[in-house]
Amino acid sequence: MAIDANSYCPCGSGKKVKFCCNDLLPELQKIDRMIGGEQFASCVQHIDRVMEKGNNRARACLLAMKCMALGGANRREELINTAADFLAKHPDNQIALAESAISIAPDDALAGYKLFLRAMRSAAGNFHIQTYGAMRLMATLLRQRGFPIPARELTEIICTVADNYELLSAHNRDQSTPLLLRDELSFSTPPEDAPWRERFLAAMGFYMTGDWLTAAERFEAMAVEVPDSPRVWYNLAMFRALLADNPGAIEAFRRYSALRTAEEDGLDDAAEAEAIAMFLSDDPLGDQIDALRVEWTVKDAERSRELLLSSPLWESIDFTPASFDVEDSPPPKGIFMLRDRPAPDPSEDLNLERMPRVLGQAMLFGRQTDREARLEIFEVWEDDLQAVADAVADTLGDAVEPDPKRETLEKTSAFYRMMRANWNPPRAATVEQFNALKDEYVRHVVYERWPERKLGVLDGRSPLEASADRASHPRLLGAIMVIRFLAEDTRFDLDFDPLYERLGLPKPAPIDPRENPLDEISTARLDRIDVERLSDQDLLEAFTRAFGFAARSALRKLSAAIIDRPSLADPSALQAAYAALAQTEFDLDRAVEYVEQARKISLAERKSCADWDIMELSLNYARGNIPEFLRLLEHIGNKHSNEPGVQETMVNILMSLGFLRPDGTPAINPADRNMMDEKAAAEPAPAGLWTPEAEPAGGGGKLWMPGD
Repeated sequence: MAIDANSYCPCGSGKKVKFCCNDLLPELQKIDRMIGGEQFASCVQHIDRVMEKGNNRARACLLAMKCMALGGANRREELINTAADFLAKHPDNQIALAESAISIAPDDALAGYKLFLRAMRSAAGNFHIQTYGAMRLMATLLRQRGFPIPARELTEIICTVADNYELLSAHNRDQSTPLLLRDELSFSTPPEDAPWRERFLAAMGFYMTGDWLTAAERFEAMAVEVPDSPRVWYNLAMFRALLADNPGAIEAFRRYSALRTAEEDGLDDAAEAEAIAMFLSDDPLGDQIDALRVEWTVKDAERSRELLLSSPLWESIDFTPASFDVEDSPPPKGIFMLRDRPAPDPSEDLNLERMPRVLGQAMLFGRQTDREARLEIFEVWEDDLQAVADAVADTLGDAVEPDPKRETLEKTSAFYRMMRANWNPPRAATVEQFNALKDEYVRHVVYERWPERKLGVLDGRSPLEASADRASHPRLLGAIMVIRFLAEDTRFDLDFDPLYERLGLPKPAPIDPRENPLDEISTARLDRIDVERLSDQDLLEAFTRAFGFAARSALRKLSAAIIDRPSLADPSALQAAYAALAQTEFDLDRAVEYVEQARKISLAERKSCADWDIMELSLNYARGNIPEFLRLLEHIGNKHSNEPGVQETMVNILMSLGFLRPDGTPAINPADRNMMDEKAAAEPAPAGLWTPEAEPAGGGGKLWMPGD
């Protein structure tokens, strides 16, 4: 909308132009037209000319519009300087603060966020369009930098204003973030009889206007005055998290946990607070280990190559030297995989003790002009370093120098690393054998090894040692929540009850929805609801919420309840439940069975089953059933290609699987069975797995939600 005298002034004062900068109205209108026409370079020149007149150099409206024009022209250095000048002249102006945040946040997200928080305080709930622009940037950067709580809250504000919740939905369903950190924000309320009730409510009022800084300051003061109130400490923890002050939030969550532990009904809340504190830490369990690159100087490269080739621990990997065509760097003389033990004899029964594990990937380089010959081993975990060093010494002896160089490539949880043992199964091993051993191994790690491992988060004690101390139970229960999240990537449904039993801890108790209203039960606890006591409507509402947050455990429980309840025979509800079960099922054969049940409903309703055929197509590719994949590919083309969205959906899927190039031409001929089999084996879990809830560009499938 064009600027006129009754428009709000672009300076961000909240006043109309006629009461603020009316003397500049013609110039503001001209600048506005130039920005609207994307004449950014000319606009900057014009603003500079206007600013040269009279006292205009410090006019906030001109500085604000210049920042907008510079941003449109992508002249970042000038934007940084102009924003700094703007802020120096108007230190409390929300646009000056927002533009300064935008200018520095890409290089220093937290410094930019501090400025943005000041912009939110200055706005007092009346956000300028440039402040919303900064908000979008901060939400993105905070999410990328590992601050999901403020990222989600900012995203919700943006989506509410735009009346478009796609961004928020993507955030809610991002399973790389723990559910406790992507759930809807909740705060404590003050007791009715608390003498500080009004101050508590007044502090929450600042949250409603987006002034999180002042809200945090008020709760900081209350925590000093009322140090024994868990409600005050919980809200302080949440506001510190919103400020991206993770160390402060961790401290406050743990104070809250200690206070709730002392209350009769507080164990669940205390354990969740401990889990949140761990998730906010860079090292949740205090068990991080390094992934290393280790380099030995080689005295004799040819002799070393012969020794490696003759060792049962080192498997030579074929490679194309041209793929290492790097300027001034010749290709390696050999690439090897280092195992912790020789490959088992095919005649022996395969078990965990005989299963070889990969200790690292090695490259042997000859002498170069400026470098000695060397053996580089990558992806060596810190706790395997001694085994790797022993293998090098035993195989190469005096052919290498004894003291290697080491470089840390990344850090990760030792538990996470243990759960993903990098096995090297013999070629004769069947999928069934491998999966059975994987299941056995995962149970062994969780039930036997983890309880005995020392953890920093337990003050250097093992879970077994900490379990003897009742005061440590909330933190230990929180740690189990963390490992449950980390264990999800194993794609294995693990029963944690034996772990609770071994540690002597109370298992999470069922929640009676008749005593706890559904809207008061957090998404993270939906999987604990006694579904038999839910009304039909509440069951559907709980399912919808679980789906909205991709809460896998709750989805599986609620979906099964919908299918088993005779009073919920509505086809759309049943298909939604079967779709959710198929999406969350780790056993792909069983997932296909759920799809078949949903397809039967479509056929009974005399409706197209294209969505289910497409979903099964993806599942068959994922499980390596190429004949069935090809059959469905032909069937969809013959029976459904003229239905709305089907062709576009199939093109997107085939592109994501690598069968079509971006220009739509074939990259692989589906008739070439050998190539198809090789591709499926190389990519057992394709990124293009399609389910009816996915909505690829150009239309396609849709998850039928209850009530549609």
